[in-house]
Amino acid sequence: METIAGAARMPPGESRTMDMAVKAALSKKRLRQTVKAMEELREEYRPRWKAIREYQLPFIGEFPEEGDADNPGKRKDTKIWNSAAWESCQVLAAGIMSGLTPQNRRWFRLSFSDRSLADDAEASRILDERMEILNDVLDKSNFYDAIHTAYLELPFGQTPLGVFPDRERGVYFIPYTIGSYMLATGADGEVEVFCQKRRLTARQLVEKFGEEVLPFPLRREARETAGMKASHAVYWLVQPNPNHEEKPGRMYLPYVSAYWLEESQEDEWLYVGGFHEWPVPVGRYLVTGSDTYGKGPGWFAEGDAKELQMLEKDKLALVELSAKPAMTADPETAKEGVNLTPGGLTIRAQGESSGVKPLFQVAANIQQVEYTIEKVENRIKRAYAADLFLMMDAQDRTMTAREVVERMQEKMQQLGPVVQRMQFEFLSKIIERVYNILDRAGVFPPVEDEETLANLAEREIRIEYISPLAQAQKMSGLVNIEQALEFVGQIAQFDPAVLDKVNYPEAADRYIDMVGAPAAIKRSDEEFQALQEAKQAKMEQQEQMQQAAAVAETAAPAAEAAKNISEATKDGNPALAQLLGVNTMGLPLGGGAGNG
Repeated sequence: METIAGAARMPPGESRTMDMAVKAALSKKRLRQTVKAMEELREEYRPRWKAIREYQLPFIGEFPEEGDADNPGKRKDTKIWNSAAWESCQVLAAGIMSGLTPQNRRWFRLSFSDRSLADDAEASRILDERMEILNDVLDKSNFYDAIHTAYLELPFGQTPLGVFPDRERGVYFIPYTIGSYMLATGADGEVEVFCQKRRLTARQLVEKFGEEVLPFPLRREARETAGMKASHAVYWLVQPNPNHEEKPGRMYLPYVSAYWLEESQEDEWLYVGGFHEWPVPVGRYLVTGSDTYGKGPGWFAEGDAKELQMLEKDKLALVELSAKPAMTADPETAKEGVNLTPGGLTIRAQGESSGVKPLFQVAANIQQVEYTIEKVENRIKRAYAADLFLMMDAQDRTMTAREVVERMQEKMQQLGPVVQRMQFEFLSKIIERVYNILDRAGVFPPVEDEETLANLAEREIRIEYISPLAQAQKMSGLVNIEQALEFVGQIAQFDPAVLDKVNYPEAADRYIDMVGAPAAIKRSDEEFQALQEAKQAKMEQQEQMQQAAAVAETAAPAAEAAKNISEATKDGNPALAQLLGVNTMGLPLGGGAGNG
């Protein structure tokens, strides 16, 4: 059974039963070397992260050397004079939230990578059912709160989100803030090592890991008052398990997870476990080359943000100098004192001419400074893409559906690469992780049909995104289909034969798939073919009935005429009988009897 980070303790004696390969992989010396290398890499980025925090986003991040952990209420916005960057960050987070993972609508669906299974109605129905369960679990968990917090971290370049099983809600999520974690990538450039250093009190250590795994001094401390005050550094590292095998036991899972105290000995662990999937997906805004850490809007707006804070300070100084200019006064007046309050009275000696006056004239052009500030604010908004997410609200008139599509495509031209990366290395790993957690826990209803069960087990399940931003990427394809069908319809007014150039069922399939409609509303090819054959048979039956009715309608006058003729000949009209060749006497007509 999968274990969550720090949710259980290593059973007594398990360390003695591990084979030598596992012990080698869990060498604390080797892990500490890994952590040291990650810390050295992180130090190259920390100055930039701290500058972004100081001048743009003062309420995000934890840097222990600044006393954040010891004093969480410490004011951190002392260098902020204009909050345009913070407001833009909130717009960015809300825009990505509503564009990629909106809570009020479905933003992904499950399908088979094998297109031949797309028409398997039963398998598609089961996938839809599982998708509804997965969405329901996400709604009831803290996913949407956690993902919004994670999006607020994107201006720093990356945002990790831990995904863990939970007995009550199915899953729960933990966002990690900048400065509190370290990353390392593999050969493919994806993040595959995560390390966090945090401080816990002795009582928190007992609550999380149990008393028996702690050194004796910490056990004693946990029982005393100091157990709620003094904190201890704890490392948590998760990485691929080099000894992963298809063997029972958490030591052989694909990813190994280890906790230890910074001051602990070589063979002392707080907890050792593992994960079936990568437990901490990391979304990165922009990655340059083989960089481990990403670059986000905060990097691009750093110069403008510093300029903006300086301009705001200068504007305030200019306003203050205009309202309270520096003054000069003669010695006698200064000795008596100068009253600078509105309506104040300053008494000067009689005949004194110098009096009190400004030391210099301030040529205050507040409007020019404000204009410059507005330009800098707009540059920051563009760096954060806030202007794109706010452009709908900035419209003074109601837009048509076509204009909305064009505006969304304009967003995608700038955010397309970011959306692709977030879907590929962040959201997909979250969905896969949650799906597998629920599957192992037996949350999904059992599948009775063996063939369908085999398809679900053997075929790769594809995650297809149907969020507003993902749909905007597909919108150009929808427009192409619409324009093609509209053009064919116009040409068909002059030459109906052109209609046969279009495969309408295929066009309908493509359109339904691209708009992200539920699989249940589309009939399979077999159902569609059977329906067409039934319609054709019904049409042929109706044609046969119509032909029979026409024959009957034509035959009725002829039968009536024959009846009338028969009755007329029976009335003794020999001329008519001879004309029609009817023998009323039973004799042959023509020569007559006795001629010879």
